Amino acid sequence: VARGETLMVDVTIGSKFPQAEIAVGPERIAELRVVGDPQASFKATGPGPKSMQTQFKGAEPGLAILSARTPPRDVQYPEDKISGILEEYQVSPEAVRSVAALPSPRVLKAVSTRFAKSFVCVERCEGGSDPTKALGHSVEFVAIDGSAKSFTLLANGAPMTNYPAVIATANGERRHVRTSSKGSVELPSGLTGPVMLFAAVMQPPAEAGGRFKMDLASLTLDRR
Repeated sequence: VARGETLMVDVTIGSKFPQAEIAVGPERIAELRVVGDPQASFKATGPGPKSMQTQFKGAEPGLAILSARTPPRDVQYPEDKISGILEEYQVSPEAVRSVAALPSPRVLKAVSTRFAKSFVCVERCEGGSDPTKALGHSVEFVAIDGSAKSFTLLANGAPMTNYPAVIATANGERRHVRTSSKGSVELPSGLTGPVMLFAAVMQPPAEAGGRFKMDLASLTLDRR
């Protein structure tokens, strides 16, 4: 995007990237911010049918990182929804075992928080924000270098090793991958167009009957 030019950004929830599916209401947006350009603006303009409409406008050339966060929210899924949630979110085996051990008929209760990042190049991708630095999200992807081809999945600042993640591509394909022994994941060679990295971390409750803690993280960018 050019400096001073408005870029429309959809804040949405869904499983059919790059399609928008579910609008995020204003009460579910705890944070919209830009990293790397203190004069930039990133603000909501109103809900659309399938997304919260937002506008980004960059003032300085280089990479700007857009960050969105929802407040923690109590959610629950009945027995007939649980298998689909676990298939989509790809959580750890420990979390899967904890869900399996719930008393029947199972109800998965959780506190869910979503963290989203997008890389936007203002005139050029060089300079601006450092994509290798974490923003402080509970779960997030950070670039290993400026090429934005390899990323490390962090949870509370520590690499998530041998952990499931998803690479969603422009044609609607969802590739299930695992991070390396160092917590890294690499985009397939030759990949172009919109790309989303996604991971979910679910921690079992500390006591019986408590709520799971579910943190969902995404990173979107456009490969050219």
